[in-house]
Amino acid sequence: MTFVALLRGINLGAKNKVDMKSLKVLFEEMGYENVRTYIQTGNVIFDNTAYDILEMERELFETYGFDIPVVIRNKAELKEIQRHPIFLKEQVYVMFLANEISDEQQALLDSLIDDEFVVWNRKNIIISLSKNYHQTKFTNTFFEKKLGMVSTARNQNTVNKILLKM
Repeated sequence: MTFVALLRGINLGAKNKVDMKSLKVLFEEMGYENVRTYIQTGNVIFDNTAYDILEMERELFETYGFDIPVVIRNKAELKEIQRHPIFLKEQVYVMFLANEISDEQQALLDSLIDDEFVVWNRKNIIISLSKNYHQTKFTNTFFEKKLGMVSTARNQNTVNKILLKM
């Protein structure tokens, strides 16, 4: 099965630098197969029958010296997101959540978000922004604070390119 590890908060300007070649080697050393990366934002694609997020996060911390949260999705999950009608619009981002949201969290989002969005499979938020990502309040940080969990955002183009590499 093919998965993508979506790393949160790396290579943001001069902060939290992670070299993609060393990241690829690290995942290979952890036993993951056919490892490849896509762009500097931390997308590690690999083939395996299973994965261990806690081991990944521990190894990333030991190697790079700072916490790097990891969210995993498989190819089928990304294909479902790609087929959703909102995903086909402009200015689309996907917030990949570390955990499934509750009914209460869903109600909270319904009351706060004024852009078109959907929570897909209780662990992905597909949002079509009325402003660009750097102008909207609906950023990754917004969702992390409101939901109290780790999330990481990717734009429509990045999701499409990751799928092509899977």
